[in-house]
Amino acid sequence: MPDAAALALWDRMDPPQDDGSTVDLGPRPAAELDVTSRMWFACGYRPGIGAYLNFFLLADFIETHDRAFPPRFHSLRSMADSFYRTDLFVRDVTDSGPRPTSGISSPAVRSTLREIMGRHRRIGIPPWMMSYFGFSLTENVEKQVQGFDARERQLHLDYMTRAYRIMGLRFSSDRGLMEEFGRSVERAHAGPSPHVEQHARNILVIGEMVGVRSHIDHVGRMLPGPTREQFQRIYRRVRPGLPRRLAARAVGRVVMKRAIGTPRKAVPLVASGGEHDAS
Repeated sequence: MPDAAALALWDRMDPPQDDGSTVDLGPRPAAELDVTSRMWFACGYRPGIGAYLNFFLLADFIETHDRAFPPRFHSLRSMADSFYRTDLFVRDVTDSGPRPTSGISSPAVRSTLREIMGRHRRIGIPPWMMSYFGFSLTENVEKQVQGFDARERQLHLDYMTRAYRIMGLRFSSDRGLMEEFGRSVERAHAGPSPHVEQHARNILVIGEMVGVRSHIDHVGRMLPGPTREQFQRIYRRVRPGLPRRLAARAVGRVVMKRAIGTPRKAVPLVASGGEHDAS
């Protein structure tokens, strides 16, 4: 069941922009995209591993998802495919993938955002859970990077807010509101679930495959307090043993598909008349 306090905070967020009308890219689309792209290039795969692990440690979240779409996390292979597809999609949104996309100024990227929202609606994932996952990922990126000041971090949050609202979610560039929402969700929903150890073990193996070490001193820093406590209780049972870690690193270098591109300047699309193309 959703937590009443968290839902009250969610209701205060800006509503979605999912009606297909002209999209507001704000007064600083180039600055927002530039900061966001640089941040996501710099963070590597750590935020995705941290966000997935955190998700598995929120009992109501993973139980809801496992009931709605059991195949997604059923095995190591299916989870790796899910992780790759999620990362590829986010890299398109943030223009930090193998090919330039121009981020949310691109109609193609906006179309993908809405398509993904439609899939989650069809399988019954509550939108407030998706808003939380989006903020967890956004927050985790900012934890992993250095050299970005408060102004740049706000530009990043402004950009991600626009992206998630285009997707069809409530979201806000009010950092205090989003943090209060996140902490409320974590306090209410962190806990064990039937498949948490299998899921945690598999995402840690995937992390090793993409260069994210599974030691608790490294992974634990990615988690907020309530889910970190849950992880500490199962850590010794779920961390892959040394032979498996070494094998995962070797295999990952050969077979793991990579979504991150080579850092470059991200530039939003601009219409011929000089206005940003936000159709």
